Amino acid sequence: MTQAVGPVERVLHLLICFQTHGDGLSLTELAKMTNLSPATATRLLRVLERYEFIRRGPDRLYRLGPQVMQLGLAALQDMSLYEIARPHLRQLAEETGESAHLGVLLGESSVLYVDQVSSRQAVQAGMWLGRTVPVSNTAIGTAIQGRVDRNGYVARRDAVEPDVSSAAAPIYDQSSTIVGAINVIGPTYRISDEQLAHIGTLVSEHARQISLALGAPSYV
Repeated sequence: MTQAVGPVERVLHLLICFQTHGDGLSLTELAKMTNLSPATATRLLRVLERYEFIRRGPDRLYRLGPQVMQLGLAALQDMSLYEIARPHLRQLAEETGESAHLGVLLGESSVLYVDQVSSRQAVQAGMWLGRTVPVSNTAIGTAIQGRVDRNGYVARRDAVEPDVSSAAAPIYDQSSTIVGAINVIGPTYRISDEQLAHIGTLVSEHARQISLALGAPSYV
């Protein structure tokens, strides 16, 4: 006997659609992906929108809203990755004078910034916590793919925003799987090529220490 799908399960199906479509979905696409009528999908989406689980942009596409980000960040606070990485972010920010971050893969094509220790400088790269960046052509995205140089880090300039430089390194777990990445971001005018290389070395070492604390093999 086929089990009936209730309204809660329909709502969850709608939310799950956004895991692999961070760039937005139309009402037609969502209705098709969940096998719902446009009228039913609209009704459920309005409820999600009211509680800020999703938002609808000027382009009429639906995207995840701030409530989802807040729940995700709250859940991450109980995870060992978050707890272990936090003191390393503080130390990196102190050592480099720039902002340090922890990012995790969101879907297949985005990285979500889940923690940040900001620079004490008056001019800094801004608030990245809760933001997403593409996996492709970004330092943290390339690092989370494991495509680092022989020194264990990735450095990029002007990848996401102009005049911003970043160095990132991947974090591994006990099975040698990449579970996230850390990076340091700062304004390009303040970071010379030599400084960026030094920051990259520091980021790589802290990522290695976090990985070892998570049980990664020492050869990672």
